Parts: sequence; C-alpha cells; structure tokens
Amino acid sequence: MTRKSKNSNDTGKAAKKTPSRAESAASSDDRTPEQRFGDSIRTSAQRETVEAFVVAFVLALLFRAFVAEAFVIPTGSMAPTLMGAHKDIDCQQCDHRFQIGASKERRGPYQDDTVVAGICPNCRYVNNLDLAENSNATTFNGDRILVSKFAYTLSEPERWDVIVFKFPGNPKQNYIKRLVGLPNETISVFHGDVYAAPTDQPASDVILRKPADKLLAMRHHVYDTDQQSDLLIKSGYPSRIQPWRENTSAPPEDSWAIDRSQDGLVASVEPKDETETHWLRYFHRWPTDIQWNTAATGGPLNMVAPYSSRLITDFYAYDCYITVPSRDVYETTPSNARWAGKPPLNPDYKSGGPLAQFRGDARFGERGFADDGLHWVGDLIVESEVTASSQCKELTMELIEAGIQYQCRIDLTNGNAKLAILDGGQSLQFSTAEGMQQTASVQGASGARAGETFSVRFSNCDDQLLLWVDDALVEFDGPTTFDARAFRGDGEAYPRYRAGVHPMDAAPVGIAVRGGAATVNRVKIDRDKYYVATDNSSFGIFDYDMNELYQLAQQNISFRQIQDVMARPELWEQFPVWQTRREVTFRLEENQFFPMGDNSPESLDARCWAGTKLGARLPDRFRDQAYAFADASYVPRDLLVGKALMVFWPHPWNSPVPFTPNFDRFRFIR
Repeated sequence: MTRKSKNSNDTGKAAKKTPSRAESAASSDDRTPEQRFGDSIRTSAQRETVEAFVVAFVLALLFRAFVAEAFVIPTGSMAPTLMGAHKDIDCQQCDHRFQIGASKERRGPYQDDTVVAGICPNCRYVNNLDLAENSNATTFNGDRILVSKFAYTLSEPERWDVIVFKFPGNPKQNYIKRLVGLPNETISVFHGDVYAAPTDQPASDVILRKPADKLLAMRHHVYDTDQQSDLLIKSGYPSRIQPWRENTSAPPEDSWAIDRSQDGLVASVEPKDETETHWLRYFHRWPTDIQWNTAATGGPLNMVAPYSSRLITDFYAYDCYITVPSRDVYETTPSNARWAGKPPLNPDYKSGGPLAQFRGDARFGERGFADDGLHWVGDLIVESEVTASSQCKELTMELIEAGIQYQCRIDLTNGNAKLAILDGGQSLQFSTAEGMQQTASVQGASGARAGETFSVRFSNCDDQLLLWVDDALVEFDGPTTFDARAFRGDGEAYPRYRAGVHPMDAAPVGIAVRGGAATVNRVKIDRDKYYVATDNSSFGIFDYDMNELYQLAQQNISFRQIQDVMARPELWEQFPVWQTRREVTFRLEENQFFPMGDNSPESLDARCWAGTKLGARLPDRFRDQAYAFADASYVPRDLLVGKALMVFWPHPWNSPVPFTPNFDRFRFIR
C-alpha cells in the first residue's frame, strides 16, 4: 500500500498561496503605468530635476524664437566682414594675414575643386598652401554669429545694419547682407557708390555716406609699410613709398631718405630750405611672377622704375582663391559627406609647391581673372605715424581722384587743420545735401603739434573728407562734403596722368612736410567698398556695358585687357571703358528693404537675384505663397529675421595646439 504525502491533493488542484502585502496593494492599484511612473519620480525626489530641464528647454526655445539665435555663415558674400568657408593665410613674404574663400569646395556632394593657393593683398605674392603638413591650411568653417531677433521689434532697421532675412527665392533659407536701401527710396548704384532719393522724387538723389565707424569697419586693405618682404628689400626692388617733386621723373636725392627692413619702413627728411615742401607719394605696384622668381634666385630688381604704377582697383584677396581640379591633389575626388575623411594625396602633387605643377589647371577665382580687380577705386584712406621736430611748420595729407586733389593741411604750430579741394589752380567748393556751398576751405582744431609724435588718418570716401588725429575725429566749422559729379561729369570721371609733371591718379596718396625735420614711421592705405553696378549676374558681376564698349573700341575688349590698361597710365585718358560704366536703379515701396553683400564682386544680392535662385519646387498648396517675392529686388519686412550682433565663435586654430580660439576675430559686427 502506497502512503500519500500529506501535501498531495486527490483532486489535482494546485495548493492556494497566500498573497503578500505588496501584491495585494498592486492588485488594488487602478493607476495607469504612466501615472505610476510619474508618482515614482515625485516620491524619489527627482521631480525638481526633471522640471528644471523642461523649463530650461522651453526657455531656450523661446529665446531662440524671439530673442536671439546663432547662425553659421556658409558663403563669402559678406567677406571680409564675415567669413564663409575659408582658408586663413599668413603671407610667406610680408607676414600679412588674410583670408581666401573656400566655399567652392563645398558646393556639391563631392569636392570637385580644391583651393591650393591665395594672393596676398599687401605684396601680391602667390602663397601656395601646404595641404599635407600644415594643419592650419585646411578649410575652416564660416563664422558663427549671434543674431538679435528682437532688435526690429523695438526699433526700425537702420541703414548699414548687417541683417539676417529669409531669402525671397526660397523662404526656407536664411541670408545675411548689409542693409543699404530703405522703404520709399529709389536706390542707384553708380561708379562704386550708392545714391538714394525719395521714390516720388528720383531726380533728387544724394550719395549715401557711411558713418565714420562703419567706414573703418568696411574698408579694404591696399598696402601697409609695416609689412615688408625681406626678399624684395635684398633684391633692390624699389619701395612703393618714394620722395617726389613736381616736374621730375625720378626721386630727388635731397629730400626724404627711405629705410626699409622686416620691421617696416621709416622715411626721414631734414630740409635745408624751410620754405620748401617735401613730398612722399605712394606708387601702386608689385612684382610680377617673373620678378618674384628673379628675387628668389638672388637676382636684382633695382632696374624697376621707382615711379612706375597702376590704378588701385577693387581687388578682393578673398575672391582670388586659386583652385585646381581635385584629381590634381587627391587620388580620388573627396566626398563632402559630414564625416567623410580626405583620400590620400596624389603622388604627383607637391604640397606647397608652385602652381606650374598643375600644368595650366590653376584658376584664379570664379572666372579666372581675380588676380587683380576689374574696377578703378578712387575713394581712399591713408593713415600714418608722424614725428615732427619742433621746427616743423606744416603737415599736408593729399588724396587724388580723377585728377582732383583733396588736401588737408595742418599747421603744426597750433594744430589748426584746413581742408581744400583743388583742380589745378582752381579751388572747388564743399557743399551739403541741401545745396549750401562754401568757397573757402573749412577749418578745425586737431591735436597734431610740432615736437611730438602723433597718428593721422585722412579719408576721401562717399564724397566726404574726414580727418582723425590720434584716433579722434576732428570737427570742422563747415561742411566737409561735396558732390563729385559737379566736378567731373559722366564723360570726365576717369583717372588722370601727366607724364614727367605729376603722376596724379598713378600716385594718389601723398604726405608732405614743410619747415623742419620730420619722420614718417608708417604709411597704411585702405580703400572704400566699391559697389558694382549690375542687375544681372548671368555673365559675372561687373560695371561695364560690353556691347557699348565694343561699339566705341570697334573691337572686342576682354576683362584681362581692361586690367592690362589699368597698369598703363599713358592709356587711361583715351581708353573708352570709362564711358561704359553703368548706372542701375531700384525702386522701393513701403516695407521694402534693399540689402547688398560686402563682397560686391561675388555677392548675389538684391541687385541681381530676382527670379534667378528659386528653391526646390514646393507642393502646389505652398508654392504661390512661398515664392510671392521671388521676382523682387528687395526684401519685404515680413521676411526680416533680425540684426547680426557679434561673431561669438570664429574658427579655432589646429596648431600648435588643437582648438586654440581665434581671439583676433571675436568681435561685434559693425
């Protein structure tokens, strides 16, 4: 007989288990899983942390939507104010730092072209990039900027503001430009300047003048004597700054003495005749490629004529990115995918080597001729550091445009400064926008004195003369503005040159002293922005009516030929190109704004974007509204996003320490 276990059950049912206290509570809990999760957060003291993160996230979204937002500059249309994808270069000859555009490398899914060199705007040396060994020769991302979205809620947009807006041809895309034209104005671009008139009175246009701080922020580098090439000094290449006397063809030996070194240029004079005025003049030239090679091999360059010169143009170092097909640099074409690395270098590529290795593939800028500008620029700024002896009586600063001499004479015995405009022996008049004229020169008190060292800056830009002494803007007792169109009509506004008598526009910057010894420790020359007059970018951005030029010259004139003539002063007055410079006009109504890029030769802005850059096709229900302004040469108020405030994160340096901040370019945007 088999004995049963005392725990067995004849009916086969499982033994009943008594539920625990926790299980009893769970079985009676009718909350959802989400409610139980929320309760667990509260009871575990995590509620405050989660709420803090949520509030911070909401505040960040609100801040981004209504107060300020960060943007990255993708292209170079605002260079040099703001950088798109670019390369930073320290000139191998004169140590001048400059940037060149590299956005072309990133225009498609693959890097079809590679930037391999750039031209220094100071000495015009071609700097070949060492892409293999120099980590700072890489392509850097554009500037990161902070944009105030609240600025135009409290106040109206102001002329010369740097603004962010939705591009009318594709409202999903943000653009950044400088605001030039305001509502209810007719805007005209002519000879590099911008004019405005009330829309109902287009004939009453006046030139738009930049405030002094904007002028200095928007200027372009031409030359700085503090940045000298030791190679050129050793080869005997003549200085661009030369002593000069009227009716001479060579520098006088009894005037200024020029001393150059890698530390800069020093000019000194000790006059024997206290009544004679001793002049220094700037002659705009630089070595050719052949001359650079001669100097590099130890050959002499002292045969170059010291008074040889050419016109100052709208050359943009940023736009003279020298590119070659990527196959000349890499074994395979690099991908522009986000995390894609660079392929191995082409074994035939000599990193940092001369452009000759590319067998004619090298291209200068977008259209191949960016190694010099295409338009003459007469609006200039000169600044210098002067040490005047106690016997020195007078300092003169002079800027020449179209043969007209714009002068500032400072009496060093009392600091009194006088401005005058001279055309030969005739004095021309200053005038205000209201038409008030003054025949006598205007005067103002400056801090320049004999027996002291001081800095002086003199500008002729936007039909206005300005003077700074030790960075303080001098106030005058009358208008320092004028209308250059009254001095030189359309057919007369061209550069002048008088061989053997006066170089005029071939040496447009002059500095002179009278009465005693003086030393000039530095001369720095800048130019104003030149706005190209165009309303169509299909064949490039330039001023000239090429059909009219063909009719006047009775032959085809290429852009390269125009540049060549600018280097030959004896041809300037007969060259018909000056008569073919266009004037373009744009009419603005209520709530319409006209922006232009600081990089005028390559900025597709309100001058020429109408109907040319539509975004990807949208669904029919969105298309009409989205493209409502695609054919307009303006930005409607509704598409304004905000005002650019500051560059808060320019690219960092890769060496000598990776991610070193680029402190020189942290700045407020002006």
